[in-house]
Amino acid sequence: MKTVWRLTGCVYVLLGSACSVLPGLHVGKPGSESVSLERRTQPDGSTQYVGQSGGELIGYRVVEVTGQSLAQIRAGTEITLPPLPGMFSAVTAGQGALEYRIGPGDIVLITVWEHPELSAPLGDRTDVQNAGRLVSADGLMFYPYVGEFKAAGMTALELRQFIAQKLSRVINNPQVDARVVGFRSQRVQVSGDVRDPGVVALDDKPKGVMEAIAERGGLTEQASRRRVYLTRGGISYPLDLAGMLSGERTVMNPQLVAGDVVHVPDRSNDLVFVLGEVDKQVQVALQQGKTTLTEALTAAGGLDRLRANDSGVLVFRRPFAEGLLPTIYSLSLDSPLGLLLAGEFVLQPRDVVYVKTTDFAQYNSLINQLLPTISAVFQLDRLVTRR
Repeated sequence: MKTVWRLTGCVYVLLGSACSVLPGLHVGKPGSESVSLERRTQPDGSTQYVGQSGGELIGYRVVEVTGQSLAQIRAGTEITLPPLPGMFSAVTAGQGALEYRIGPGDIVLITVWEHPELSAPLGDRTDVQNAGRLVSADGLMFYPYVGEFKAAGMTALELRQFIAQKLSRVINNPQVDARVVGFRSQRVQVSGDVRDPGVVALDDKPKGVMEAIAERGGLTEQASRRRVYLTRGGISYPLDLAGMLSGERTVMNPQLVAGDVVHVPDRSNDLVFVLGEVDKQVQVALQQGKTTLTEALTAAGGLDRLRANDSGVLVFRRPFAEGLLPTIYSLSLDSPLGLLLAGEFVLQPRDVVYVKTTDFAQYNSLINQLLPTISAVFQLDRLVTRR
C-alpha cells in the first residue's frame, strides 16, 4: 500500500501542475521579453487583446459567431478590390465591331472591281493571306498607281477611300474595297495557369480578359478561380475572377488593348487549412463560389467523434489591411443554431480552421504521456521495496 500511495501522489502532482499551466496572455519574440496583452471589450461585442512591442501594436481580437454578429462579420471581412481607373472599359454582350486601326505586320486585302490585274496580280485570290498586302514594320504599304504610303493608323474605311481617290487619276470612278485579313499588329500576352499560355491577337471584335483566357485554352486544374491580374502601363490590377465566372455579382470584364498582360495565378493563395481534431487534416482550395465552414469541415471528414470539442471550433483570419489585428472567430457546433451559422460562415483565403480537443481527450493524452514514466517508477519502486 505504501507504494500505491506514493504513485498516486506522483500522478496527482503531475496532473495538477499540468492543469495549472494555462495559456497566458503573453507574447514575445525570440531573445526578447514577453509582452502582456491588455483585454479590451469593443462596442461590437468583440474582445481585443493588445499590447505594444517596440512601438508596434501587437495582439489579436476574438469574435464569437452568433446570429447577431454574423451580418457584421460578413460586412467587415468581405474583400473588395479597388475600382479600375477610368481608362478601362467593359466588354458587353451587345457590343458591336470595333474601329480597328491598321498597324505594322497586318495584312490587308484590297479589291478593285472590274480590275483583276489590280485585285489579284498573281491570279489567285483563294489564299487571302498571300493575296493581301503586308504593312511593313515602319507602317508603309505599296499599291499600284498609288505608290508607297503610310497605311498604319488608318481604318479599313479610310484606306479604301484613300486608294479610291488616288486611283481616280487612272480609273474612272474606281470601286474599291479594303479589309484586314491578317491581324498581327495588336497583341496581348496571356500567362500563368492557362492551358496554352501565349499571345492573343486583337481584331475588330471586342476582347476582354475572359475571351483572352478562353482563346488560350481556359484555366488549368491548379489555376485560381478567384483572382486574375491585368497589367497595363507597367501597373498590375487585380480582378475579381470569381465574380466573372460565377455571375453572383456584377463584375467588369475589361476590354483589352495592345500591350496588355493577363496573368492567371495558381490557387496557392486560395487555400483554407483545416487542423485539429478532425478526421483528416486537409487544405481546401476555395472555388469561384462561396466556401462555408461546414463545407471545409466536411472536406476534412467531419469532427473526430472521440476527441473533438464541438463547442470549440475556431477560425483564425489574418488582417486584410495594414494596422488591423488578426481575428479569431469562435463558433459552437453543439446546438442547431451553431450548425446553421457554420453553414453561413464564409471562409476567406488563408483562413485556418482549428477544432479544439475535449477536456477528456486532453486528460487521456496526458495519461498516455505519463504512463511510461509511471510504469518505470513503479518497477523501480518494487525493486527497492523488495530489498
